[in-house]
Amino acid sequence: MSYSRLDRVVVERIVARLKGDGHDIWIDTAQLKPGDNIARAVDAGLAKADAMVVVVSRNSLKSRWIQQEFTAIALQQLSKGERRIIPVKIDDSPVPAYLADRVYIDMSENFEAGLEGLSQALKSESSRSLSATALPSRPKSAPESRAPKIHRLRETLRRGRLTLVCGAGTSVAAGVPAWNDLLVRLLKRMMTRIAKQHPLQMPENAAEDFKERYGDSSLILGKYLKNNLGRDFAGEMRDALYASEPIKSALIDSIVNLSRPQRHGSPLDSIITFNFDSLIEEALNANNIKNKAIFSEAIQHGSDEIPIYHVHGYLPRAGNISEDTELVFSEDAYHSQFIDPFSWSNLILLNKLTQTTCLFVGISLTDPNMRRLLDVAWRKNPDKHLSHVIVKKSIQSPRKAFLDDVSQLLEEQDANALGLDVLWIDDHAALPTVLNEMISPDNLRPGIKQAPSAMA
Repeated sequence: MSYSRLDRVVVERIVARLKGDGHDIWIDTAQLKPGDNIARAVDAGLAKADAMVVVVSRNSLKSRWIQQEFTAIALQQLSKGERRIIPVKIDDSPVPAYLADRVYIDMSENFEAGLEGLSQALKSESSRSLSATALPSRPKSAPESRAPKIHRLRETLRRGRLTLVCGAGTSVAAGVPAWNDLLVRLLKRMMTRIAKQHPLQMPENAAEDFKERYGDSSLILGKYLKNNLGRDFAGEMRDALYASEPIKSALIDSIVNLSRPQRHGSPLDSIITFNFDSLIEEALNANNIKNKAIFSEAIQHGSDEIPIYHVHGYLPRAGNISEDTELVFSEDAYHSQFIDPFSWSNLILLNKLTQTTCLFVGISLTDPNMRRLLDVAWRKNPDKHLSHVIVKKSIQSPRKAFLDDVSQLLEEQDANALGLDVLWIDDHAALPTVLNEMISPDNLRPGIKQAPSAMA
């Protein structure tokens, strides 16, 4: 058995029942000392055992020591292809996906029923039948594995304590160019300007070649663009954003549904977006949902408006670009945001991370400032409960199943260390469905009107 010593009272009840069933219980891993080789101890324990019971709780999930033990258990299972791990949930804490690639035992609501289920599972004739029959495996992103997380998010939304945090994937789904494509579009404009200002012969693929040369330094490229486009930078950026007249996506439809006032609850607390575009505002306006785009500390929202915080800057499709607009696109802008802990955007993010539950969609967790803020909020979390959720696409590639599993394990652990529970989906196209599952049926409206293009 693997467990936190803080759960000893509950674990003793489990041990007593299993010993009564005639099992020998090995609990040496719970008695390890700092500096001991965890992986070796886990291997030794599993070499003697038919199964390992992993007790999942708030105490175990906030203990770095137990987390290391969980990691060793999961890696041992992956490397040897064995399915002898039985997660047992004793409170409302989420079971990490790298342990829950099978059905787990839930004792959080009915301890005796859960204990009986564990007892019956361990009465299988052998460890092989335990894997194949008692605890059948299932896909990592199967609907039943996400149901408890969806339920928790739905209740948070009902109480008006849910913040939606949107990354680049949200706008790309609607036709806004991805980061690399946006850079190429802006580079073409910059190279054309340079060629006009100086008697230079510009090759046809100059922008693509320039992007390839500096591909790993996108923030530096952003600085080149900002320096050379000067006062026209924001306008050129806006033209590049809306060049293909993006307007509609199933994901933005689901965000509109999520933002709709709840018939039996409170509305969405707020939306935080790292995108410059106004697609969410346009869709909300088309559906008569009051909202306010906020991109500086001087802008306030009404009590009946959903605030949409553009923490990297805002470029509406039409109208004048505000002189207050600062786009976090280049190296110097990222540095300014990183070193100023009291910038309005950092304060907004910290406030929502500490006062609400945040749902992250379309975000890759590579932004160093975002990671820093998540880490600060996690350190300030006294319960170390994974209250925030990030939706991520499961890692799948042909003929690399082992590497995929290890990579997914490491990604989930990284997210957990930042205070995020991971909700895995098989494909990005499933994201709208996930958001719609959080909405009560009387608030779900599939036939959402779309805002007309202001560029048409």
